[in-house]
Amino acid sequence: MADSKKMKAAVKEGGKKGVELAGCADMGGLEFFTTQIESAEGDLELLVAAMDGANKEPDPNEEEAKGGSGMVGKMFLSSGDKQLALLAYVPESKTDKCNASEWMKAVLASCNGEFVEGDAKLAKGKIAGDGETRFPLKDKDTCQAASVSWLKEKGLFPQADGDDDDWVPDDDAGIEW
Repeated sequence: MADSKKMKAAVKEGGKKGVELAGCADMGGLEFFTTQIESAEGDLELLVAAMDGANKEPDPNEEEAKGGSGMVGKMFLSSGDKQLALLAYVPESKTDKCNASEWMKAVLASCNGEFVEGDAKLAKGKIAGDGETRFPLKDKDTCQAASVSWLKEKGLFPQADGDDDDWVPDDDAGIEW
C-alpha cells in the first residue's frame, strides 16, 4: 500500500492531467492520448490512483478543476528507479474502436514488458529495470512512441498534415506553452 502523501500527489496530478486531456479532446477531437505521470514513480497502485483522478467527474463547486477525462482513452506511463508502470484506460463507449489489453500488449511488446492484467476497458503492464542495462526512463520513451504508433495504425491518432509540421508561432502570437 502506497503512503497517503504519495497517493494524494498521484490523484492530484491525475486530476490536473484529466482537465488537460478533456480540454484537448474538446478542442481537437482527440479520443486517445498517451502521457506521463511523474508522481506515481513507477508504482502501478499510484498510477491507478492517478487514472481515477483523471477520470473523476469534475465538481463545479471546487476552486480548481480536476478530472473530467473519463470519455478519453488514455495510457499513463510512469517510470521509477526500479520499473516502468503502464496503465491503459478505454471508456466503455470506445471499446469497439480500441481494446485496452490489446493496446497494452502492443506497447509492452516494444520493450519486452510484462502484461499484468486487463480487459477491454483497463489494462496494466510493467517493465522491470535492472539499473545496469535496463532503465525505466529509457523504456518510457520507447513505450510512448510505440503507443502513439499503435494508435496511428488503428486510425485513432490523427495524422498531421505535411504542410503544418514545421509551423512555429511568432513570439507575439500570444501562445503560452
